[in-house]
Amino acid sequence: MRTPESAPTRSDSFGTDTELKRALGPVSATTVIVGSIIGSGIFAGPAIVAGYTGTSGVTLAIWALCGLMSFFGAVCYAELGGMMPRAGGQFTYLSEAYSPMWGFLFGWTSLLVVRPGDMAAIASAFATYAGYFIVQALPYPEWARRGLGIFTLLLIAYFNYRGIRIAGLIQNLSTFFKVGALIALVGVGVLLMPDSSQLEPLWPATMNLGMVGALSLAMVAAFGAYDGWDSSTYVAEEIKNPRRNVPLSILLGLGIATAVYLSVNLAYVYVLSNTGVAQSERVASDAMQVVLGPIGASLIAFAVMVSTFGTVNANVLAGPRVCYAMARERMFFTWAAKVHPQYGTPHAAIIILAVVSSVQILFLGSWEALVASRTAALWVFYLMNGLGVFILRRKYPDAPRPYKTWGYPVTPLLFLVSGLVFLGLIVYTDPKHSLIGLGITAVGGVVYQLWVKKFQEK
Repeated sequence: MRTPESAPTRSDSFGTDTELKRALGPVSATTVIVGSIIGSGIFAGPAIVAGYTGTSGVTLAIWALCGLMSFFGAVCYAELGGMMPRAGGQFTYLSEAYSPMWGFLFGWTSLLVVRPGDMAAIASAFATYAGYFIVQALPYPEWARRGLGIFTLLLIAYFNYRGIRIAGLIQNLSTFFKVGALIALVGVGVLLMPDSSQLEPLWPATMNLGMVGALSLAMVAAFGAYDGWDSSTYVAEEIKNPRRNVPLSILLGLGIATAVYLSVNLAYVYVLSNTGVAQSERVASDAMQVVLGPIGASLIAFAVMVSTFGTVNANVLAGPRVCYAMARERMFFTWAAKVHPQYGTPHAAIIILAVVSSVQILFLGSWEALVASRTAALWVFYLMNGLGVFILRRKYPDAPRPYKTWGYPVTPLLFLVSGLVFLGLIVYTDPKHSLIGLGITAVGGVVYQLWVKKFQEK
């Protein structure tokens, strides 16, 4: 480990100077958001949501409600992203609004729970759908599926290692393709299935308090699919004109993803019915199988591969920047803050995340379990950043704010109230998985006091 004296000095959180390469324009910044949100969630989440809701109307309402709550949070993050366009996103905002310890706790949770798990789950989803084609000619045992997942992850990490331009190009192409494929699924489903009876029943005959727990679990799955609307903030130091393009990418990217999610879920229940969606293991393939036959299932399987490939790339773009920012602040091994002299990338941080994620592929649980384990901890930080908008306006009234939260103070308050209710519900209805994520965050507090704080004080 390098000594504190040789570690990089802290950059001004409100400045735009950086040793990284600014190579991402507004389109690439937006595709980072869209690509992060639209990944395996739209293919794994709908069956879980439909299983808890029971009717198509409630299913669509859950997806719309989660999109609206995400928007309330996104307008807060847009202000923070334009105000502090630094690598690491939430790590920087929490450090400035509260204390460095809270920035470390977010980074700790992100490195151990969120990013590696996301990258492992999505790379595994890519390998699973690749098996749709492989089994036509060759055996495809479990070890081969996991091996392909690890290979895919390491390949994407290599591309990111070689430069932000290459990673940005992959992100643009995969996002354009995946959005186009999902729009095609919606168009084909609606045009070729004129009978709308599959939408019935729209609403349950009766509503009672017993449904609250089920609906909160449905929201966990939906929010897991929406996660990623803050992704451009992590690569802010590599975005051109970040004070404008970071807020723009957040709002535009989430808007596109929400419209796609609502349309695709409508197509799912329109073709399969809510019960059919709930019982489906590969909902997109099953929907296209009904409409177009085997060729439709093959086409959507390929689209899922492209989608998950792009989402892994988006995570490899975002995740290492948290590690890089922590190392720059001497909250992690300082060699992780190294920038490649030729490629201008945080190459050491990229290697760390790729290795940790590859190891997790070997011990990967279900998509639902991974989402549930990280959701409670993530929402603690989401809510703290929502409150941070109020704190930072008082703490730094003269800081640059090229974008100010739309609807302030109402929208941040709505985000805080709805988020607190949601957080309480998920801890109550799924305490096991919620406490796993929250427990790892709590352990981070001990690590900070025993190691990080003492290291910084030397």
